[in-house]
Amino acid sequence: MMKAHTTSAISGATIKHLAGLFTVASILFSSAVFAQHDKTRQYEKFEILGQKTKPQLQREFNKAKFDFLDMYHEINEVAKFDVLCSYHRPIGSKIAKKTCEPRYVKTARAMYIQAMSTGTGIDLSRLPSDQMIKFLTKQTREESYEHVLALVMTNPELNKSFAKLELIHSRLNEDSE
Repeated sequence: MMKAHTTSAISGATIKHLAGLFTVASILFSSAVFAQHDKTRQYEKFEILGQKTKPQLQREFNKAKFDFLDMYHEINEVAKFDVLCSYHRPIGSKIAKKTCEPRYVKTARAMYIQAMSTGTGIDLSRLPSDQMIKFLTKQTREESYEHVLALVMTNPELNKSFAKLELIHSRLNEDSE
């Protein structure tokens, strides 16, 4: 008799469980029916235009610049026009910054330093300034601009990357005015 009592208790629990599942299923079905009706309604659409802060734009610009350089290196076949990047920590800082410069600039700086060093050690007063290096590499810099322009014009992906870079740069300049 004890066994019959346990069986009826389990059956009652099972019936309650099935009733609960039926309730959940009916709620889900009714919400699915309502969702079908919502698809036909027209909703007003809003566009929210936000402005990014200058640091956000600068980070976006740096990312776009390095993406452009990665793509440029895949296409470029002229070694002197490669852009070499490295990390440097400014004096007094523990945060390294990624800086890039063309190979021809690094080569010109090294050659100038070698020509100016007389004897042992390097005389820091005779190191070239950035203006001196810019003057020494003027012709090569103009050639590199033409080279990059030719690559941008002939490669659609590089052109798209450059356009993105230019757009972000113009937005950065608008914010500074």
